[in-house]
This record gives sequence, C-alpha cells and structure tokens, in this order.
Amino acid sequence: MRYLFTLCFLTLLCTCVSAQNEDLQLSASIYFASADHEPNSAELEKLADFATTLSSYASYTLKIEAFTDEKGTEAYNTALAERRATAITIALAHQNVVPATTEVLSYGEQRARQNTTDDAERKNDRRVDLVATVTRWESAEAAISTARADQLQSVIIDDPTVRQAISGAKGGTFLIEANSLVRPDGSLATGPVSVALIEAYDLSDMLIAGLTTTSADKRLVTGGMVSLTATDADGASLELRKGRSITAATPTDDFNEKMRIFSGADHDENGTPSDWALTTGGVASSADALFATLPAFPSMGTFRVTANANIGSLMAKWREANPEPKAPALEKVDHNFLSRKPVPPVMEEIVFEPKGLAGVFTSKTQIEEKTAEMRKKAQETYQRHSERYERALVRNEGMPARNAARLEAFKAARPDWQRRLDAHKEGLMTTEVRRLRAKEAARREKFMAARAARAEMLGDKLGELKDLTGQQSNISRYFFSINQLGWTNVDIFYNSGEESIQLLVEVPNSTRQATVVMIPTDRRSVIAYQPDTEAGIWKRGGIPRGLGYHVIAYQVMDGKLVMAHQFVEKASTIATKLSYQPIAIDQLKDKIAGILGS
Repeated sequence: MRYLFTLCFLTLLCTCVSAQNEDLQLSASIYFASADHEPNSAELEKLADFATTLSSYASYTLKIEAFTDEKGTEAYNTALAERRATAITIALAHQNVVPATTEVLSYGEQRARQNTTDDAERKNDRRVDLVATVTRWESAEAAISTARADQLQSVIIDDPTVRQAISGAKGGTFLIEANSLVRPDGSLATGPVSVALIEAYDLSDMLIAGLTTTSADKRLVTGGMVSLTATDADGASLELRKGRSITAATPTDDFNEKMRIFSGADHDENGTPSDWALTTGGVASSADALFATLPAFPSMGTFRVTANANIGSLMAKWREANPEPKAPALEKVDHNFLSRKPVPPVMEEIVFEPKGLAGVFTSKTQIEEKTAEMRKKAQETYQRHSERYERALVRNEGMPARNAARLEAFKAARPDWQRRLDAHKEGLMTTEVRRLRAKEAARREKFMAARAARAEMLGDKLGELKDLTGQQSNISRYFFSINQLGWTNVDIFYNSGEESIQLLVEVPNSTRQATVVMIPTDRRSVIAYQPDTEAGIWKRGGIPRGLGYHVIAYQVMDGKLVMAHQFVEKASTIATKLSYQPIAIDQLKDKIAGILGS
C-alpha cells in the first residue's frame, strides 16, 4: 500500500510538472463599429493589454480571425473582414508583437447571425478574434539569460603570444600583453583563444546582468563594471599569468579620481558576483598617467602670420560677387499619396439615411437627391486623390536621379569655388606674407606628423582610443589594471553618516527567486533586498532615512515574465507595496532604463 501511495504521488508530481511546461492558449476579441475597420480607443487599449501579456511569455504563435455582421453584400463583407484583420495585424506590430507564426483568416459574414435586428447581436459579429498559443518561461533565470545574451561580446585571439587590444561595443578598450593568458596547469595559452566581454556602465545593464554594488554589506557608488573571461580551443577556462594584468580604459561622464578597483566575489553558478572585494588598485584620469614615458606633444609656440590690413575687406567684396555654393535642397517622397493607392468608392454603399425627425419628414425624392450628391462628392474625391497619386508616382520615379544630379553639381562646384577663393586671396598678399604663410604651413605639418606619431605610440598600447588624439576630447575615461579574469568594478565606498533604517517591500505573489533591488536617486548604486521569513516581504537595512529611491522587482510568474516598480520620495519604515505587470523580455532593459534615466 505504501508503494502504491508513492507511485500515485510521483504520477501526480509528473503531471504537475508537465502541466507547468505545456503550452497555453490565450484569446481576445476586438470589436468594431458598423462598416468600420479601425478599432476605437477602448478596443486598442484592450489590444495593447493582450499584446503585453502575449509578449511576456517565452514564445508564441498567433491566429487572427476576422468577422462581419450580415449587413452589406457578401463581397463587401469579405473585403471589410480583410481590412479588419490587416488593421489588427498592424496594431499588433506597433506593440512589437512579432509571433513565430501567424495565421490570418477572414470569414466575413459566413458565421454571422442571420436575419437578426438586434444590434447587440450584430455587434458581437463585428469582431476580430485573436487566438494565441504561448510557451511559458521555465524560470526567471531562463528569461533573464535571454536578455543577458545581448550583453555578451566575443572575440577570437589567434595568437595570444603577442600583444592584443580589444575594443568593446560600449566604449571600453582592453590591452592584453603578450603571453598573459595561461591554462589551469600554468602553461601558456597558444591559441586560438576566445575572449568574452560584458560591459555594464549603465544601471539598467547592471540590473539585467544581476549585479549589485555592495562590498561586505557596505554600500558602493559605481563607475562601471566589466567582465573579461577567456577559454582555449578545448573550452578550458584560462587565467591571468602571475604578475600580469590587463590595462583597461572605460568611458565615464562623471570622473572621480577616488574610485577604487574591486573584483567580483561569491559568484553564482553563472559566474555573476553577489559581492565585491577591494583590490590594491585605483584609477587614473588620462593615459599619460599610465604611460608617462611617452614624449609630450610638440609645441607650436606663438608664431603667427599677419596679412595686409585691407585683405579682409577685399575678400569680403569677392565673396559678395562670388557667393559660396549652397548645399541643394533635396526632394522628398510624398508619403501621403504613395503609402496607399486610392480605393474607388462602392456607390451602392453610399446612401443618405436621415436621422431622428428628418427620417419622418424627408421624402423619397429628397433622399435620392442627397444620395446622388454624396455619391458625386465621393467620386470627385476619389478622382482628385487618384490624380495626385499618379502625379506622386511620376515625381517619385525621377526623384533619385534629380537628387543625385543636384548633389553631383554641388560636389563639383564647391571645390572649384574654394580654389578660386584661395587663388584670389594669394594674389592679394605680398611676397613676404606668402613666405611667412609657407613657413607656418611647414611648421604645422611637422607638428601634426609628430602628434600622429605620438598618438600611434599610445594606440599601440591601448588600441584605438580616439580621445587620446583629441578627436573625442569630451569623453572622460577611467584607466586601471585588471588583475584577474572575471568581473571588475570601478567603485568607491559610500558613507552618508546619516541615521540608518530598515526598509520593507511588500510584493504579493513574489517568490524567493524574484529579483528585488533599490536604486537611490542621488548616486549610482544597485542595492539588493533580502527575502524575509514571511512570504512576499523583502527587507534591506542600513539605508539613510529620507533617501529617495526606486524599487524594481521582476520574476517569472505562471510562466510569464512580470515586473514591478515604485518610486519612494523619502525612505521610511513604512512598507512599500509593489504590483507585478507582464512585460516582454526584449522590453525589460528599455523599461528599466526609462525609469532610471540611463
């Protein structure tokens, strides 16, 4: 009997697991006004809610079925149903609903209620049914792993025995010295080597990557995080050779020379750290601090060439008589009349229908006259739009050639004008001024050559950092050394000296696998809450009273990804209550970035 009970229990457990992973069907109906194929605002809102729920699952397929009531001809109703299906398809595309497969069916009046005079029943026939088959997310980790896949950058190093410079998509540059990578047994890696890079400079990227900014429960203010890992051709993880480091340069818009370097600690099974360990390194504000042995930029001195006093006025007169060629104004496509070809009106459907008392006192002759007038206007409008559509087609057909000719003429005229300008200016100068200008040009050319050589020397050490040549001087960078592969954090300890309190967050239906974090408004920090013993309650201690912050939580619930957000103006002991809403995985980062302004 005991074995029978065990067998029944296992069978029930397997059934539950199967039910959790099996596909679900979701449905919704969008209703339309009579003879209309565009849904009203209320129906569009319903459609948006359906799209959001649909996109919160791992994947889905969709069937769109369009219907009409029995009013109108069969041909008209078939076309109307197709227009309704198209309108819904477009509206869903605007909500980023792109199913793996879509089936669109137009039934027209085939399934409409026949010979009914009840408008409520007819309204039920004027609809588009949406039937989706969705696949649940197995876990929050599976969903977030999909979002994290976009963060991973990979590069192959064919020969790690020579110096390598790696440039990240988000602006980081990393210099790996020759013979810096070794296998677990200490032997040198010979290649090919696969290097994986993750850059997290924005708070939204940090949240997606599952990163927080605390070290031994002390709060940090971050200047950015990066992860560098490497594997050999056999898939074995590589390490940095003892005594070697990777020189890194990461972008920042708020440079702080007090920043220190932390290495990831307490990693989970995915290699994501839950804590940070302080290292002995710090940051530098420029490459010169790291490479002081390089020669300085050559000086141009104070040499300056002066010309005749009246050259300026003479040149102004020449410019007035010879105006500079202006960039041409290019023609643009007339989208208003090219996006959709005019459709001829169906005269049988244009009928004047008097309403209210007018229906009693309007004669049949008057109705016929009004109908004829409406049909005439519809035909005239169609004719006018058709003519403009044809003109737009002809105009658009020759537009590329006309624009190309205008650009070519401008490209030819501008250099010729510049040559004539320079020749006229040269003719106004004295022999002495021309000699001094030539001397200045030679000095400048020598200066630029020396500058290019210096930039090449720096580039040989740090790759293609454009700001080192002055091309992007508005970009600040942190320069530092990475002493071990894995996650590295540019951070500084934060101590407000204010009274600290414990914060509580109440998230109904939240599981212990949820991610719940707070982001202060006055500093770049991501601080995780810890689950309380009571279900749905999360807590975090050591937070200054009165601090403003955002609370963000996300998890997988009933197979769909859900997210919650609440802004708290002043931290207090009153629990913050959150409410989950479905969210698409490809919209999670943008949603978080919009909340945080990053």
